[in-house]
Amino acid sequence: MYVKNSIEQWDQIIEEFKSYDATATEFCKEKKISKSQFYYHRKRLAHQQIEPTLCEVELAKVSTPINPKNAEPSSKYIKIEINNAIIH
Repeated sequence: MYVKNSIEQWDQIIEEFKSYDATATEFCKEKKISKSQFYYHRKRLAHQQIEPTLCEVELAKVSTPINPKNAEPSSKYIKIEINNAIIH
């Protein structure tokens, strides 16, 4: 029969396992806990301990002139061609 533990108890159990000298299966049998619950809470605790970090990234300012090939003189209209489709 397995015992229902609180989140705090699971955190303590997982910490206890870190200094345990046998397998997880043996640990779970000794503590009378479900192996699947043990692995679930161990994974949950591992994800909680990872703190997100922010990294500042400086973007280079690049000014590249656009010189399309076969460009028509400027007008107030735009023409888009994709394969055989033409949009005016």
